Amino acid sequence: MFSIAAINDTDSKGTWEPLAPTKEAQEFHLSQTYHEGLHKLQTKEYKRATELLESVLKDPLIENAQVDGNVSDCHLLQLRFLALKNLANVFLQQGSAHYESALRCYLQAVEIDTKDSVVWNQLGTLSCSMGSLSISRWAFEQGLLCSPNNWNCMEKLLEVLIAIGDEVACLSVAELILRHWPSHSRALHVKKTIEESEPVPFSPRGIDKLEPKHVRLKFVDKRKATQALIEEGVASKKLNQSMDLNVPDATWASLADALLDILLPLNGCRSEMRVTKEYRSGDMRLIIHLPSSSEGNRGSEERKGHNLTPIGESTSSGDCNTGRTGVKEKHTSLLEFQKQERRSTRLERLRSRKPGILTLLMVKLRPRFVEKASKNYGAFQLSHLLLEEVASRALLYQDTLVKFLDLEKMTRNWGKDRTPECCLFLTELYYDLGSLSDASKLSEFMSDASYHLCKILESVALEDESISGLKRFFGNNGKSADNYVCQDVSLGDKSLTSSSFWVRFFWLSGRLSILDGNKEKAHEEFCISLSLLANKENDSDSQHVIRLPYCKVVKELTVDRILHEISILKIDFLMQKTLGEMIEKEMYMECMTLLVPLLFATRNVTPDALPLRLANKGGEGITSVELSALDILIKACEKTKPVDIDIYLNCHRRKLQILMAAAGIDECLASCKSILSKSGSKAGFRSLIDSNKSSSKQCWNFLVAEEVKAISQCVSQVKNFIDQPGASDSNSVPMSSIGDLQCLLLSVMCNVASIFLCKKSPELVIADEIEQSCFIEASIAFCKLQHLNHMIPVKTQVDLIVTMHDLLAEYGLCCAGQGSEKEEGMFLKFAIKHLLALDMKFKSNLNSSSKETTKDNELLDLNSPAKMTLNESKSETLDVEMVHTGRDETSAAGKDVSEAISSKNISSDKALDDDLNLESEGRKQDEDGSGGKLNRGEKASDQLNEEEDELIEDERDELELKIDYALDQCFFCLYGLNIRSDSSYEDDLAVHKNTSHGDYQTKEQCADVFQYILPYAKASSRTGLVKVRRVLRAIRKHFPQPPEDVLVGNAIDKFLDDLNLCEDKLSDEAGSDGFLETITKVILPDEIRVKQQKSTFIGSSEPYLDVYCNLYYFLALSEESSATDKWPGFVLTKEGEEFVQQNANLFKYDLLYNPLRFESWQRLGQIYDEEVDLLLNDGSKHINVAGWRKNVTLPQRVETSRRRSRRCLLMSLALAKTSAQQSEIHELLALVYYDSLQSVVPFYDQRTVVPLNDASWLVFCENSMRHFKKAFAHKQDWSHAYYIGKLCEKLGYSYETSLSYYDKAIALNPTAVDPVYRMHASRLKLLFSCGKQDLEALKVLSAYAFSQSTKDAVMTMLGDIDAEMSNSPKDRSTETNYEKVKHEDSVKSEAWNMLYSDCLCALETCIEGELKHFHKARYMLAQGLYNKGESGAAEKAKDELSFCFKSSRSSFTMNMWEIDSTAKKGRRKTPGLCGSKKPLEVNLPESSRKFITCIRKYLLFYLKLLEETGDICTLDRAYISLRSDKRFSLCIEDLVPVSLGRNVKALVSSIRQSETVGSGAVDNSEHILEKVFSLFMEQGNLWPEICGLPEIKITETSESSLYGYLHEYIISLEENGKLDTLEAINEKIRKRFKNPKLSNSNCAKVCRHASIAWCRSLILWLAQITPSQSEIVSEIQVLNPSDGGLENSQLLCVDLQTDELWSSAFEDPTHFKKLEAKRNPIFSKIKNLVVKKALDENLEIASGLLRSSYNFYRESSSVMPSSGVNMYLVPSWLPRDTQLRSSMDGAEILDLSIPRKLLLWAYTLLHGRYTNISFVVKHCEENARSKMKKGAGTTSVPSTTSIANTNTAQTALPRR
Repeated sequence: MFSIAAINDTDSKGTWEPLAPTKEAQEFHLSQTYHEGLHKLQTKEYKRATELLESVLKDPLIENAQVDGNVSDCHLLQLRFLALKNLANVFLQQGSAHYESALRCYLQAVEIDTKDSVVWNQLGTLSCSMGSLSISRWAFEQGLLCSPNNWNCMEKLLEVLIAIGDEVACLSVAELILRHWPSHSRALHVKKTIEESEPVPFSPRGIDKLEPKHVRLKFVDKRKATQALIEEGVASKKLNQSMDLNVPDATWASLADALLDILLPLNGCRSEMRVTKEYRSGDMRLIIHLPSSSEGNRGSEERKGHNLTPIGESTSSGDCNTGRTGVKEKHTSLLEFQKQERRSTRLERLRSRKPGILTLLMVKLRPRFVEKASKNYGAFQLSHLLLEEVASRALLYQDTLVKFLDLEKMTRNWGKDRTPECCLFLTELYYDLGSLSDASKLSEFMSDASYHLCKILESVALEDESISGLKRFFGNNGKSADNYVCQDVSLGDKSLTSSSFWVRFFWLSGRLSILDGNKEKAHEEFCISLSLLANKENDSDSQHVIRLPYCKVVKELTVDRILHEISILKIDFLMQKTLGEMIEKEMYMECMTLLVPLLFATRNVTPDALPLRLANKGGEGITSVELSALDILIKACEKTKPVDIDIYLNCHRRKLQILMAAAGIDECLASCKSILSKSGSKAGFRSLIDSNKSSSKQCWNFLVAEEVKAISQCVSQVKNFIDQPGASDSNSVPMSSIGDLQCLLLSVMCNVASIFLCKKSPELVIADEIEQSCFIEASIAFCKLQHLNHMIPVKTQVDLIVTMHDLLAEYGLCCAGQGSEKEEGMFLKFAIKHLLALDMKFKSNLNSSSKETTKDNELLDLNSPAKMTLNESKSETLDVEMVHTGRDETSAAGKDVSEAISSKNISSDKALDDDLNLESEGRKQDEDGSGGKLNRGEKASDQLNEEEDELIEDERDELELKIDYALDQCFFCLYGLNIRSDSSYEDDLAVHKNTSHGDYQTKEQCADVFQYILPYAKASSRTGLVKVRRVLRAIRKHFPQPPEDVLVGNAIDKFLDDLNLCEDKLSDEAGSDGFLETITKVILPDEIRVKQQKSTFIGSSEPYLDVYCNLYYFLALSEESSATDKWPGFVLTKEGEEFVQQNANLFKYDLLYNPLRFESWQRLGQIYDEEVDLLLNDGSKHINVAGWRKNVTLPQRVETSRRRSRRCLLMSLALAKTSAQQSEIHELLALVYYDSLQSVVPFYDQRTVVPLNDASWLVFCENSMRHFKKAFAHKQDWSHAYYIGKLCEKLGYSYETSLSYYDKAIALNPTAVDPVYRMHASRLKLLFSCGKQDLEALKVLSAYAFSQSTKDAVMTMLGDIDAEMSNSPKDRSTETNYEKVKHEDSVKSEAWNMLYSDCLCALETCIEGELKHFHKARYMLAQGLYNKGESGAAEKAKDELSFCFKSSRSSFTMNMWEIDSTAKKGRRKTPGLCGSKKPLEVNLPESSRKFITCIRKYLLFYLKLLEETGDICTLDRAYISLRSDKRFSLCIEDLVPVSLGRNVKALVSSIRQSETVGSGAVDNSEHILEKVFSLFMEQGNLWPEICGLPEIKITETSESSLYGYLHEYIISLEENGKLDTLEAINEKIRKRFKNPKLSNSNCAKVCRHASIAWCRSLILWLAQITPSQSEIVSEIQVLNPSDGGLENSQLLCVDLQTDELWSSAFEDPTHFKKLEAKRNPIFSKIKNLVVKKALDENLEIASGLLRSSYNFYRESSSVMPSSGVNMYLVPSWLPRDTQLRSSMDGAEILDLSIPRKLLLWAYTLLHGRYTNISFVVKHCEENARSKMKKGAGTTSVPSTTSIANTNTAQTALPRR
């Protein structure tokens, strides 16, 4: 609270009054109160929460807030909404006693915000628990409108509908749920139950079997079927006489027909009657008998006559008292029947009804009327009651209504007056029928109408006020003085107090006055009727409409209807003098100003044909006023400029509507179907044709045909007008006019078609020319109107053309001419143009949808269009989908002939998807009556785009094929040119009755076809030319190339391929004023020769000069496919080269005739540029650099196409007219030159093959810069400055120059990441190259710092250095100078580091967020981190670059993507790491060759980093991945040896590091040696290559040193006794090297070393388990008799020669000596030792050694020592102490190979006896086969564990 007072006000200090709180303060207080209430709700203090929230709601600010108020009100409304919602929650928490209060809160809340589905859900749940199912249903339905996918609302609505019992809605909701969730159990159960096809008799059916259940819903009462019937007591008067009246159908017409059967004989209208005299009395009581339910199902045509049964006086009173009140019990009334049946039974019965049964409900007898009529006392009274009842019912119009008029005439003089309401009803019927009849019967009907109108006057005259008093009440001008018109007129009858009655009365009175010629009286009565209608108080009808459904001509009375009649009367007055004088004075605008308000102030008013028919008969005082006025208005529209399209089209629409009504076209259509459906009724045909051939009919038909022709011409004029450049949106085509005109034209076509069908009878003549012309013109006009409406889907329009063509072909009219002009194929020529335009629309829509959404987005709606049936037997269809905003009813003709024409109400406020499903039985009327413009339909188009999915590829192809087929059929019918003659098409073209049979296979015929399509081709874009492509191809078959004399000395080829042409001079002069003349002289140097050549061309090309001059150009434009559309690598093939040449030849041929055609030069240059692009891109992917350099053709093609592209662009530049064209071509030329400068694959490999910066390279740089600068002069585009900066760097310009251009590029496009990256990448390079002491370079680089703070700091530091240098004395001492220099160097170094960090920070912003795949910046950042040289720089660089080569699933993979500017990523949501807030995005695309180059460059650097950091695992994975990569296999295959070399180099470094560390890393060293050996086994053939790689070539990785590591690995295995590993590597060697002896020397040495090591290890193990002499148990072994023979009596002796075992020329002597010293103690024991069976603990090892020896024996490539193992046999009987020697007597030396000796040794150790070697081999083979059969495999060596354990044990306890 505060106060305000003046400073110098001293008198009011004691009287200050505080100011009232502001509105903002009050709102703040309310918000605080609301939040306090929420807090109380959370703490469950419900009473206090209720008080607080209610206080908020009762505040005046909240109460006075308006929904459509200002911004402040919106805030207050939101607060009120939240308070209501939470207050309802408070009430709910307090129990069911407060549910009513909660319900009121929710209802108030949804009034404020209708879009909150949560509140709707809560409201529905609460109301359901309270038993208010209707509110609950409404709430859940509203919730679904807000949120269509809200599951809570869907499921709860389903249960509520079950509780209500609405079966149809319940089924719809169940299907809605199943569309979202097909497996929803509850919805499936509900649907299955409702749709149960085989119900159980006498059991509940459908929804009656379901009970509502939901976990969150409570249902107070279950549904109960009411079994009790409401009994109504009816007192009936018993008559002495009565008769039964059996009514065949329970309809009003059947009852009237039955009464006429009684009354007509009484009036003497029937000469022969089969009834008896008793029935002729009109006063006998009639007992009505309605048909039973079973009879009701049969058609009325099965019953013959009315069964009248008399009932005499003998009828017992008991029969009258048994409940029969005029209707017998056995014939139950409809009401009783419906009351007694269950609801499910009734629904089943309704489902089983025939189609159309619902339309008969309005004509059914009402049970109450039957009950009321049961008290009748004769046919007269019953007829009177029937007429009164019918007058009070809104019956629909039927032909049977005439029966009521017959009944009225029979009972007119009965003696009881009819009510005024009934009289008015009869008057309307008489007038309506009179309007439909001819002039001969008109007077009779109008006389009867006047009679009943007078009866109304008589009845009113008896009251207090008369009609004249009512007129006086209105006054002379017909306008009411009071809103309540009839309140002062007391008319007795309650119905007469209604203003509707008097509106109808004065309307009819005015119409009858016009017939009498009293127009003044008619005007007065129309004004009274209009005033009454305008002031009619009827809340249920806000549009002031009085329905007259029982009338056919005027079905409703509206303000527009009455205003129209008043306007016609006014026009009639103007026509007498005023309008004629204005037309003579050419005052057209003034005429339009007068007539338009009168003619079109009202829309959709059905024309009245009665005045026109009387005018045609020459009736006195009746003239066709409206037609004459329309003719004047049409003439005025044509004379004014610009044309008012809306008025122009509406004039023709109204005129055609009037003429059709006068010609009776609607009537003809209405009767045509019924006539044709009757068999054997030829009289009906004759009457119809006779009426058509009458003079009056022919006159009107001719006028209709002329108007249809005028409409077609009018639409063409409108199309030309709106297509003019600069046409304003105000002159766009109104959709309502299009729809209305299409409806009328459709009716005309149906009328003519019905006449054609009637004339198919052999007795009838062929249709005349008027009918033919009318039908064709209507078809053309209909399609033209369809083409004006851009909202119509393309598929619908194509279907329309196709069906229209078929329809015309059915009657032989598709090639017919136009009236007397006999123009051939009038419709076909139009159809061709129309289809081409549709295809253009379709193609443009596809192109725009693939890039961005345009304003007018085409909808390719493939839903089945509505169909119009011409007759049921022929099933002729016409697919039509049109905009219709016209009448709310369809004419009788439209209803009978076109039963289902869908209509769209685009201008209506209703949803479009509802409008699409409208049927023709009730067309919806526009809310505003005017219709929207096409340019205002953008919102509707957007809505359709949201509701409908895009077409899939198959559907688009189907539509394209449909357009193709339609065009082909039109060309075939018109020209006989079948361009679908190949076998690729399944459907053949149809041969129509009048199809042209010309073959068009000559030059002359093809030239005629070309002359026809040439005008359209010149006016069409490339998209429109696609559909005539096959036609152009067919023509080219006769014109494959220009004449030979034209091709001789081809100047175009010479210009493109002349190597002596000074292209640099032309490039320098390009863009100057005289450049066109200069380059023209280069192409055609002699002007005289040019003229002579032109004359030669004309002479040799006649008479087909137009074909030669245009065919190749338009054919080239129409060719849709390019080399880009082919398969990858296509352009690299010979086929691809020929394809490009063929496309280029088309433009070359055109340039021979049109050398100055800009488009041809431009497109020819594009073809060559595209070829270069594809050659390099596909070449980079499919050919490596070595293969590219070996191929002579491909580089030559690239060079040739580049040269041709440059020269085409130079000529295009000379012909360019606009600055935009010149800028674009300069840019293209610059890019072509620039492309030749890039060091990319496949020309360069980024390793050894690099571009040479020679003179030609320098010229290309200068040319590229020159054109970029010229392009920049025309248009300052950021990319131009960007490329100029890069070229400045290449040419070695100053740092300032290149960086300034990058700065310009950034300023021109701040959101582009490309110039930002290039700027700071260049700064980073310059920092590294210039060093830390270049002061000038540091100044330049600091001026373009990324961070402003860095810039300021560095500039300050460098400025201080300059100041110190300038102020320092020259004669300072050496010591001072040294300190100063040291300080300056320190400052420079610090500045350098700050700038370096600034560059890195800038590069980091280029890879943030969505830019994470901008790999160029990431690579440059890694380079910067590496080059900085800090501690751990290589590791940091590797981590940064690893993003490109690592993923979450693999330690090495290609995680790089091409940079594509067409699919820009979303902007980053977070600021950069270094404070940059610029939302950067990619703007320049990346070519495939550039991308491959980046991959190669980054990969080489990454492998280097992996090697330097010692990441052996990743290197190993990289090698495996690169070797098996399929995506980039061809373009990186030369880097696989580099990867292997880096891996080997890293392994070698690790080995050397382990050696340096010492013995602690022995295990790691062995593991690394194993990896080296594995790499040797996998890629041993690459070792010579990788040792020679420039990246690997150092001393440590020489070939000899690498093989030395392999020998070291083998020695380590032998030293550690790993026999199994040695056997395994020998197996690998055998498989890897088929013949190791044929390998290179180093490889062969490794193989031999491995084999000898294996052999020595076997000998070692055999020696270790061979028992010594002291371990032999006995001297003589027990012989085994089974062995037998002398051999088994001998002993095997072994003598090892250690010197021979260690003789190896390829082993390292150091390792050799070490191993020899270790093994010799064991070998020395084996000296002339008898081999006995091994000890029991060594038998398992012996078995393994036997298998290993057998494997060694089988290895044919095994290399072993030549000697060293001597074996001999001695007799077993020798004494124990005998000294054994091989030279002793009895000794037998075994001359076997080393493998056989080892095999014998192992066998003897295992079995303890000697046997023949062949037996041993056989034994081993059988043993190996048996184990293979058992699945045990061939275990060749003992397990490592057993061997290792044995080795350990024996080493620990050596034998003595």
